[in-house]
Amino acid sequence: MDEITAVIRYKDSASTLPEVLDSLKRQTRPVDRIVAVDTGSRDDSTRILTEAGAKIIKWEQPYHHSRVTNFGISHCDTPYVLCLSSHTAMNEPDIVANLLESMSDPRVAASSICWDDDSFYTNKIDHHEILQKGLKLGSIYTNSLGLLRKTLWEQHAFDESINGVEDYEWAIHQLQAGYKIHRLQAKISYQRKGHNRIMRGTARVFCIAHRYQLKVTWLGYKATAQALIKHLPGKLKGQDEAVERFDYHARRLMGSLFWRFIDLNIN
Repeated sequence: MDEITAVIRYKDSASTLPEVLDSLKRQTRPVDRIVAVDTGSRDDSTRILTEAGAKIIKWEQPYHHSRVTNFGISHCDTPYVLCLSSHTAMNEPDIVANLLESMSDPRVAASSICWDDDSFYTNKIDHHEILQKGLKLGSIYTNSLGLLRKTLWEQHAFDESINGVEDYEWAIHQLQAGYKIHRLQAKISYQRKGHNRIMRGTARVFCIAHRYQLKVTWLGYKATAQALIKHLPGKLKGQDEAVERFDYHARRLMGSLFWRFIDLNIN
């Protein structure tokens, strides 16, 4: 039977967990088990998860995204694992069912939601497509809401030498091994944490592209500089759209230049 365990990493997530767990409960294909990794929570998160039937396991070491994710998956005994952020809620009732349906193809290693409606990649990526198109800022596979095959994780767990870019690395490894990664268009609610997400997201792409000798698809330095010059007058005048666009391009530039020195963790 195609049983699924949801792994939820959490710390002081009492404000978001009710919505996340309710969205899990409302799925037409509910998960069979929930494993929740407590990384030092001091609010009502543990009580909320326990009442939802979750098995609570404690992470006693300093937080490290890749290690915590591996720790949680190691406590799963089902063929499929749904990696789920404690602040990602599913706004459609058939998301888990659709993720699982995509895995009916044995060549699909994992399936996850798309963060946007960008059609740059197809919805079933293979290694040839990555080689041809290169890596672009955005999600190929994400541990914020992604379903994977436990057997493939057992063969190649998330790389603990990197923090926060483990999902990118794992997906590229599976593509190189001949598998495909499925991307699902779906509506979610996601309460983002942390600062400089665009900068760190860009740094993640450059980091993995360097590791696997892939090209990065983006505006490039010349076009980025032109965009900064274009929006600078509006930024100085405090125009909202110009400020947003200038900051976006500035953070992408910073990520591309200093990716070796940037904390890649995006939680």
